[in-house]
Amino acid sequence: MVMWRRLGWAWDHLARHNALGAILTKDGELAVWNADDFFATGRADVDRFMAHLSRLAPSAPRTRALDFGCGVGRITRALAEHFDEVVGVDVAPSMLQRARTLNAGLPRCRFVLNRARHLRRFASGSFGVIYCRLVLQHVRPALARRYISELLRVLAPGGVLMFQLPERIGIDPREAFERAPVLGSALKRSLPKPIVVAYRRVKYRFVAYPRGVEMEMFGMPREEVLGLIVAGGGRVLELAPDQSHGPDVPGFEYWVTR
Repeated sequence: MVMWRRLGWAWDHLARHNALGAILTKDGELAVWNADDFFATGRADVDRFMAHLSRLAPSAPRTRALDFGCGVGRITRALAEHFDEVVGVDVAPSMLQRARTLNAGLPRCRFVLNRARHLRRFASGSFGVIYCRLVLQHVRPALARRYISELLRVLAPGGVLMFQLPERIGIDPREAFERAPVLGSALKRSLPKPIVVAYRRVKYRFVAYPRGVEMEMFGMPREEVLGLIVAGGGRVLELAPDQSHGPDVPGFEYWVTR
């Protein structure tokens, strides 16, 4: 299966099983979210983002924003409080179906399906601000490179793109799931490690990622990312350490302008 179609199929399947939990996991597992609590996390993330944006680039256009990898609109609807229009783009039709339902009545939000390796449906310089967080880490590097270049292309001069990526991740996601620290009650933490690993191996296959669908994790060396930014005509405003993908591999938020 071609890589971007495989990506769309995987996330569409996860969305049908547990859309909110697939977007925002807890302790490496698909969580069960109350919708109000789920969207409250989006408001908190956007409050942080907008405060940082105001410090770094106070003159960045506040007209049109892009939420790349929008899922069900967790960030899109919060950005709509600050911009005239916010376009949410995702690869999974079922995610967008939920997004349109959950955000009905919010005229500043628009949701668009994109299952291509590019963003040619948008003209160059279309967006004053672009948000892309907890997205590219799930995209294979060959495709992530294309998307970084495309995000820079559709960024308006003087606009700001923020995206997050870990450094190269070498561990298999299934192994990471099995070997993650044991949290919870004292009884749970006291279980022998082989029992925990055996249980998680079964859970990974039949519960965490049903029917063999895996939430893959990837990264990209910082120097390679910086090279892509320069090649795309971008200029780094700030490179901030970020561990949202987990504690074991360094990662960064890239704040970029043109």
